[in-house]
Amino acid sequence: MAARQAPQINTVLGRGLCLVVLCLLLPWVAAATQVAAATQVAGAVTVAAGLEAHVSALSAQADRSSGSPGARAAAAYIRSVFESLDLAKVGEMTFSLPVRRYSHCRLELGPGRAPLALAPFTANAVAPDTLPPEGLAGHLIYAGRGTPAEFNGRSVKGAIVLMELDSGRNWLNAASLGAKALIYLDRGLDRDADDGGVRGGTRKDYYLDKYELTPLTFPRFRITLAAARQALGAFDAEPGPPAGEARLFSDMHWTPAEARNVYALIPGQDPDLEDSLLVVEAFYDSTALVAGAAPGAEEALGAATLLELARHLKAHPPARSVLVVATDGHAHTLAGMREMVWSVAERSRELRRRERELKGLVSTHKGALKLLAETAEANALTADQATRLKAVLGDEIKAEVDRRSRELMHLRMQAPGSVSQAEIATLAEERLALRRLDWQADLASLSPAQQGYVDALVPLAEARYRTSLADAKQQLVTLKQATRFRSLVKGYDLAAVVSLHLSSHGSGVGAFNQGWLYPLKPIINRISAYSRIDEVLRAGAGAVEAEQALPPLFKDTLRPSRRHRWQSFFLDQPFLGGEVSSVAGMVGVTLATTHDARPYWGTPYDTAERIDWAFARQQETLVKGLVTHLAKAAELQTDEAPRYGFATVTGRVNFLRQGEIFPDQPAPDSVLLSYQGPGRYINMVDSQGRFQIKGVVDKKHVLHKVIIEGYRFDPR
Repeated sequence: MAARQAPQINTVLGRGLCLVVLCLLLPWVAAATQVAAATQVAGAVTVAAGLEAHVSALSAQADRSSGSPGARAAAAYIRSVFESLDLAKVGEMTFSLPVRRYSHCRLELGPGRAPLALAPFTANAVAPDTLPPEGLAGHLIYAGRGTPAEFNGRSVKGAIVLMELDSGRNWLNAASLGAKALIYLDRGLDRDADDGGVRGGTRKDYYLDKYELTPLTFPRFRITLAAARQALGAFDAEPGPPAGEARLFSDMHWTPAEARNVYALIPGQDPDLEDSLLVVEAFYDSTALVAGAAPGAEEALGAATLLELARHLKAHPPARSVLVVATDGHAHTLAGMREMVWSVAERSRELRRRERELKGLVSTHKGALKLLAETAEANALTADQATRLKAVLGDEIKAEVDRRSRELMHLRMQAPGSVSQAEIATLAEERLALRRLDWQADLASLSPAQQGYVDALVPLAEARYRTSLADAKQQLVTLKQATRFRSLVKGYDLAAVVSLHLSSHGSGVGAFNQGWLYPLKPIINRISAYSRIDEVLRAGAGAVEAEQALPPLFKDTLRPSRRHRWQSFFLDQPFLGGEVSSVAGMVGVTLATTHDARPYWGTPYDTAERIDWAFARQQETLVKGLVTHLAKAAELQTDEAPRYGFATVTGRVNFLRQGEIFPDQPAPDSVLLSYQGPGRYINMVDSQGRFQIKGVVDKKHVLHKVIIEGYRFDPR
């Protein structure tokens, strides 16, 4: 399919630096049971049992957000459970996901005083809020809830402000008055109500209301009130600076991390249905509203139920084949689900084209590195080597010309007499010499000065090609894993995709083909496409509730009703996995807990003691029964499939060098913040300047365009 357009988006970055994003939007047309739970303890595998055991194992880490050690441990745990159950075709599908890595976050209070550990408050959509290595110095002030009256009479400019967490968006007052940074005080007390006798929890609304899309450089952190009082005393009892001068340290930056989906197959036993496939998905990562503090106990209920379901299906083989998939990246706008659906929905020829491209890159980079090694050892170059070396070093030569051009521009803008004219002349001479190198057809017959430049450029080129080679190899591995997963799914007739979005304080469970990620046009009508699976779910729910003596938990949500619209079953507005599969033309639904606000999801207070285990076990029983009925139903689809609208944005990001007409320098590690309606997608550019945004929607489904903002952050 031909591309419709190739828009260019220019964003000014720093001194005259321009980032250019070239992108294509390419929509392609494509068709209570016990469980053996494996826990790693001192190198040995022990066996536990029950839903609680899974939640305990998954939430044992302080942070299970994507890219964290906790997420890797969770993926290993899930795989170990699948393998302990002796499931078929256990495998993983990895993908790259940009995350914010942090370290050295602390507040130093002066000689003889212990530093105060802080947690970054990740309330900015894209700014990493890193600080210079020497830290950020300022005087501490306590501003209560940050109202203008509470700032009155305080010396705010240059200050590090301590502010209550329940302060809404009053952090803007501190930033506007010239404060350097802010530390939120989390009192750990829900001011609205107790949570069934469990004290000490701050609801997620207090974190979410501070979220900012504009990339402001205003670092914010979080600390508990107890830790603050231990270090600073009763600082909130009287106005005034609680501890005099202090210094903040924080190293936080975007980096590509490896995320992974883990899957396993339970083959069907009915000869008439064994070639039909039901995919059941649940996410296992947690949302980190505060970096490093995301145990995600209740958030793990979906994944825990998936593991229980796998055990149940192994003990009671289904009629239809079932593929269970635990996905990563739920907190990154359903990244794992989008990757899974993309691997199945993408055109085969596009996957083959990308594989050929990556193999070509690997071959090219290996050849360049071999030439550079030969150049370093040779006393003299052959004519062929001299010509090839010019091509290999071309980017480094242009980059060095560009760097000197920027330095010259900066020096010439300084006040007269403040800069040495000899320094300017030297830089100009070096730039001219490098430009002459760039103008040459080859690098034969070099003068001693020119040879010196070439010798200096070779290590830079080697480092770049090694990085690009490793990147291309990793992308090739990832693509092969996606192709392997695709082949597994394509070996069956895909009947339906079921996603789990479960919590423990709701009124029951409903099935939804919509959510809040894709604001679909009113003309999108799925009534006919979902009529058959709706009948199966309602009949199955009635049977399960009767057989298991359950209360009426299942909610009739797939059939439209003017009196009880599907949106009314949610107190929050979650993105649901079933949205992604259904927009890709599959019969995709989400089994979601209804009438639950999920108030502690993503907070440090999402712990196991807040879970309503009685409801969670009833819900688990219902979900296992519903999936069993879906697996044995003769038909889950009608003659009308959901309309296909799954799309992928592909493109390149380049820098525009000084004096050049076209942007031709790849901008690796640039960060893209993209929007389509309420969906926000974070991507990082690879070593070749390429990026992909998988799982946006075409214009037949939504009114919103994909808007891309490109950023390149100073590492300091």
